Amino acid sequence: MKFFRRICSIMIRPRTTMRAILDAPAGREVVPLVLLATLSAFAGNANENVRGSLKHAPMPWLIVACALIVTALVMLLLFYGFAWLAYAAGRFLEGEGSPVAVRSALAWGMAPIIWALLYRVPAALFGPAQGLAQVRVGDDRLRIDPGQFTSGCFIALVFALLELGVLVWYLVVASRTLGEAHRFSAWRGLGTLLIVGITPLIVIIAAVLAIS
Repeated sequence: MKFFRRICSIMIRPRTTMRAILDAPAGREVVPLVLLATLSAFAGNANENVRGSLKHAPMPWLIVACALIVTALVMLLLFYGFAWLAYAAGRFLEGEGSPVAVRSALAWGMAPIIWALLYRVPAALFGPAQGLAQVRVGDDRLRIDPGQFTSGCFIALVFALLELGVLVWYLVVASRTLGEAHRFSAWRGLGTLLIVGITPLIVIIAAVLAIS
């Protein structure tokens, strides 16, 4: 019940809830949060096309279980690497958070992604094939068939808007939880997330320039 109260509270009072979690002696639930977020991302990528492919595969649920386990392990490794970068970037921005506090803040900051399970799981089990490729270009004109909205385009648009909302709310919550862990503003928390987000791109560009 404490976990459920926290994951509800952090959606509307991220800094206050995060401070209470950081001040508690234990119970930060980093690994369960990462696993739930991984399950949410996994469900978000499943659609009718995937279900159709699994119908013709031997032991489909075993395949799904193995894929989920492998994805969870990879995501845990990526999360700890991401958390270390967020710690280093936050210290560069004069933050005071410890690696443990930053990991906890990033994990609880994924609460919007976890809440997305409420619509991602039903969509993965019963939703239509994803894709907004209902718009055709022909004769130099952009033509839309209104009847195609009944074949899943409208539903796909609704889910796209939900996904956009989850992304925005994740940035809002995570920037505040990270700001609380580092004891600086939410804007610096957002800056830390952006720095960490573009770091792999900078490394790739630097590697390409070095090779050339």
